[in-house]
Amino acid sequence: MNMEDAMSFCGAARKSGLVLVLFAVAVSIACQKKEETPAATSPATAPASQPAASAPAPAAPAAAPTSALASAQYSADPAVRCDLLEVKRVSGGALLIRWRIINTAGGQQAGSLTAAQTKPVYYDFGWPELYYTDPSENKKYSFLTDSEGNRILDVYWGNIAAGEQRANWAKFPAPPSSSTKITVYIPKFPPFEDVPVSQ
Repeated sequence: MNMEDAMSFCGAARKSGLVLVLFAVAVSIACQKKEETPAATSPATAPASQPAASAPAPAAPAAAPTSALASAQYSADPAVRCDLLEVKRVSGGALLIRWRIINTAGGQQAGSLTAAQTKPVYYDFGWPELYYTDPSENKKYSFLTDSEGNRILDVYWGNIAAGEQRANWAKFPAPPSSSTKITVYIPKFPPFEDVPVSQ
């Protein structure tokens, strides 16, 4: 090989080497852009300051327990509590009263080992003990019954295990619209006095 051929070969090698280097750089840049594009638009890698549009909405917080208007202890066992939940005028000229009875013994949930060791409390009463009075009218109201004499209520009696709670309700004739506070008598619990009547 003469000098001229050697120079020509070297020039061609340099050119092809340069082309290879340029090709490798171009491929590398293209690969980097391809990798960056999904990362920039992916909800999983969106910046913390900008939540992704397709991210699922956070779960709604658990409903808070219904707050009580008032509470009282059972006369036969202080571990049992009554929470008065609602006193409300409803359609048909009636008054709806809702409450719950809770056995708070040991603060344990029913079915736990500690709850099993605590005796349930037996709750019982007579129907005449469930009523309310309207102090402004000086009048006593008993629960409503239907045309066949059935009580319009759902009231629990029986054993209440530790940690257990029972929801109750009853309908009564509503007091006059001028009466805004009443006294509610839940059997075996102290009276709930000056309870506001909601509309």
